[in-house]
Amino acid sequence: MKHFLFITAFVCTAAISNLYAQTDALKILPNGNVGVGTDAPTEKLQVDGNVKANGRFVDKTGVVMPIGTVLPYAGTTPPPGWLLCDGTAYSISGDQKDLFAAIGYTHGSDGTTAKFRVPDLRGVFVMGAVPTLSYESVGTRGEADQHGHYVDFPARTLYTNFAGSHRHSFPSNWYKRNMDDGNYSGIDTGGSDVSQQTTQDAGNHQHSIADYGQRLYTNYTNDRNRPKWIALNYIIKY
Repeated sequence: MKHFLFITAFVCTAAISNLYAQTDALKILPNGNVGVGTDAPTEKLQVDGNVKANGRFVDKTGVVMPIGTVLPYAGTTPPPGWLLCDGTAYSISGDQKDLFAAIGYTHGSDGTTAKFRVPDLRGVFVMGAVPTLSYESVGTRGEADQHGHYVDFPARTLYTNFAGSHRHSFPSNWYKRNMDDGNYSGIDTGGSDVSQQTTQDAGNHQHSIADYGQRLYTNYTNDRNRPKWIALNYIIKY
């Protein structure tokens, strides 16, 4: 029994001594702080380098990065653990099964129950869902709002320009007064044939046009109406 205790104590002492000696690998301080890659950890666990885990990182309130989280991403290829929000269908039992558990068939399937789709956020804006409205609940999509405008034309009175002033000519054999019976080839005015004379200018006038106005309605339009923008990819955590 004494030999067993001695051997155990020796092994533990050697192991602890080995840990203290490898200051660049793992450091355990008397206060319980643990350092990996550092010999002066100031937290319960301090790592100088990248951390890789096969599970989820969980804090006191839950998973640090919830499955199904959607973020804008400036790159073209999503980082590990993320998918592009491009409407692609994935197996419900593959690597994305946790994502399926979170969103289900909310954004569609491939026509079967074997695959589910991630949201397709290409070329669209995201707005807050309204659960109490079926047409604005999570996963619903909508086209651009359409609208038109009323155009009221005021009533007014329009007038044509003054115009219409004109003359008349006297035809031959048209006028006879205090003459003997018989045929005459024409009459004159002081030596000039009356048929060469005209009446005085007259008949100048204008017209008024009443425009009572009307209301017109433009056609519906859904042309884009947006501020300055930049296109980024959306990615979703799985």
